Amino acid sequence: MSTVLKAIISVFTTIFMLPSMIGIGLFGTDNINENYYGEVRPDTWVAVDGLGRSLPTYEEVGERDGEKFVGLFYWIWHTNFASGFEAENATEILSENPEALNDYNHPAWGERPDGKPYYWNEPLYGYYQNLDEYVVRKHAEMIADAGVDVIIFDCTNGTDTWDSAYEALFRVFDEAIKDGVNVPQIAFMLPFGTDDNSRISLHNLYERIYSKGRYKHLWFMWDDKPLIMAHKDSLDKIDDYDKEILDFFTFRKNKPTYFDGNYPITDKTWGWCSDYAQTKFGTSLFGGVEQMCVSVAQNAADGELVAMNSGKNVQGRSFTHGDYSYSFKKGDEIITVDSSTENCMLYGLNFQQQWDYAIECDPDFIFVTGWNEWIAGRWKEWEGTKNAFPDQFSDEYSRDIEPAAGILKDHYYYQLCANIRRFKGVTEPMKTEGGQTINIFGSDTQWQGVKNEYVHYTGSTKKRDADGWIGLHYESDTMRNDFRSVKVTYDRQNIYFRIETVDAITSYDDPSWMRILMDTDSTGKTENWEGFEYIINRDSATENTVSVERSTGGWSFENTGTAQYIVDGNVMKISVPREALGLGKGTEIHFNFKLSDNMQIDGDIMDFYKYGDVAPGGRFMFAF
Repeated sequence: MSTVLKAIISVFTTIFMLPSMIGIGLFGTDNINENYYGEVRPDTWVAVDGLGRSLPTYEEVGERDGEKFVGLFYWIWHTNFASGFEAENATEILSENPEALNDYNHPAWGERPDGKPYYWNEPLYGYYQNLDEYVVRKHAEMIADAGVDVIIFDCTNGTDTWDSAYEALFRVFDEAIKDGVNVPQIAFMLPFGTDDNSRISLHNLYERIYSKGRYKHLWFMWDDKPLIMAHKDSLDKIDDYDKEILDFFTFRKNKPTYFDGNYPITDKTWGWCSDYAQTKFGTSLFGGVEQMCVSVAQNAADGELVAMNSGKNVQGRSFTHGDYSYSFKKGDEIITVDSSTENCMLYGLNFQQQWDYAIECDPDFIFVTGWNEWIAGRWKEWEGTKNAFPDQFSDEYSRDIEPAAGILKDHYYYQLCANIRRFKGVTEPMKTEGGQTINIFGSDTQWQGVKNEYVHYTGSTKKRDADGWIGLHYESDTMRNDFRSVKVTYDRQNIYFRIETVDAITSYDDPSWMRILMDTDSTGKTENWEGFEYIINRDSATENTVSVERSTGGWSFENTGTAQYIVDGNVMKISVPREALGLGKGTEIHFNFKLSDNMQIDGDIMDFYKYGDVAPGGRFMFAF
């Protein structure tokens, strides 16, 4: 937005005495950690997801817009339920007992209290508690890499604010910042309405966090104050303490309904989930929109709430309003997805239709539902459905984005990443340079002139030793060589890598040791494993040589050459013949790559989220 237009808006809002019509957050950059974008820059990474969809690039979406924000609904309640119940999976129960679908008394459900929570399926990290700092750290990185600005905690039920869980998250996020992660900031959404529950919750949060200035750097600011989604009318304007709270926050009334019409900016109302075409919250005289919602699925049908297992025309992951489709480029081919596409549930048609409309409307803030709810109570009857699961039920009828252990994998995560880029843009990637010959056995000073440096977080894979839901305990300790950075250059014969880790690099005798995976064919036509045509050092390393191999289709490889390397303390330098990578003389040097150490399950790309260290995380790749 131009400076002139901003000035005009400022004048008009002053004249009409509507200073809140344009939020300070709209133009401010208080929520951006500039150091983060100068070093680790996830929005410049590339990725192709398991369905063949590529993340948008700078050339496609343009420069990052610091006036656009994305919030993600986040649940910190699992610790509370985990202490009272065993984790039970509705998908697994019904796969073995399909007749139990609407039978509340079926023995497959056991003798359970009304409202007992069930998982719709298993998360990638298992049935975790929010006190599991290993999982919280993984969340911090994945959500940061997606470009989310704020996670908004669901505290809409009673007066529960899940204190132990948010305290654990604050600690982990604080440590992650020190390791280079631009963690999302935090805000709370409280009960829907002006009742005592809302007032008690406001008092608790203000007393325990905000009045003490605790973790102030994590607070998400809007209109120059901490944002809270709550009803301010639940406070007493005459009471001094209540007035202090009223003055402290930027309030946005949270609306529970999915079906409302638009709200003017003066109403100071936001939503969390909307039916398509979504409500515009905070419309201004100038045509702007402050906030809109985007959700993966909705427990709705024909304009009313229904249980996810009602059997009606429920708006699940593959549901669309009207004859909707979207297209993406897979290599040189254009793929169009609609409700007739095989396994269309995987492609997020509902999610994409909502994103398309929200991006078209161009609000200041998009609220995405959601990351990790995972559970829903089972009720004897709800909204006309017997044995009802109101909010989550199955792979199709659920709305979580966090990667799953089942068939949904990480497809919705990369769809989230892609659409945030379309909404906000990305930072301009560095201009890579080559033409420098390196003697890897010579002085390290040769690398001082190499500007192509890719930095990653340290401490990404913490030791895991934590209880899950009742009867479950999770352990993992696979961090070995913690990647800090890598420099890349090339000449006519070789491509050179300089990899730096936090501590001294371990012995080449270690299994799955210090690998480089390379994507050299952007069309995807060449045989590959998950988009990677080549792997360096899959096995058979010697003291100074490693193998270079080409995929023959999936996790099957043939040798194409040998690369030389040397390890000096915490630095590994590798010289890879271009011919061995199919990048011989006269070939344009363009490739994507990632580092991997201590992979536990060869051939399973979901391993990259859980074990050892990778840089960058998940399916992301550095682009050279």
